[in-house]
Amino acid sequence: MVTLLAACSSGTPNVPEEGPDVVASRFYEYISEAKLRGGAAPAREAFKLINVDASKLNQSQFVEIIKRYPPGFRVELTGTEISSEKALVTIVYKMPSDFGEYSVNGEVSLDLDLQTNSWKIDFTGENHGLGQADLVGTEDS
Repeated sequence: MVTLLAACSSGTPNVPEEGPDVVASRFYEYISEAKLRGGAAPAREAFKLINVDASKLNQSQFVEIIKRYPPGFRVELTGTEISSEKALVTIVYKMPSDFGEYSVNGEVSLDLDLQTNSWKIDFTGENHGLGQADLVGTEDS
């Protein structure tokens, strides 16, 4: 019986409760809320979702960066790829303009934080580079 329990638990990674797409969605919801309503609470919550060690940003620096985001921007998630301890979420930024709404395709990288067993936004792109090729390349290693 002990051998069976050991066999079942070994080699099975502890999967985070929330996937990278859920974390990325919540992150952008907090930023959108901060832009629409103002206040520090949504920005603080968004900051909690980034990989602070990799970004080397403090909360004030983070807030200054997101203040530059255009008002009324929204993000739509269009895909997610997970490779071991890294994930890449494909997004579409939607922003209003004088000529109607326009969209910009992009990607957001996430790292699996093994200490908290949760996905963290790689806000500055320090751990992944800025593209899907970087994530795919990690699978071959």
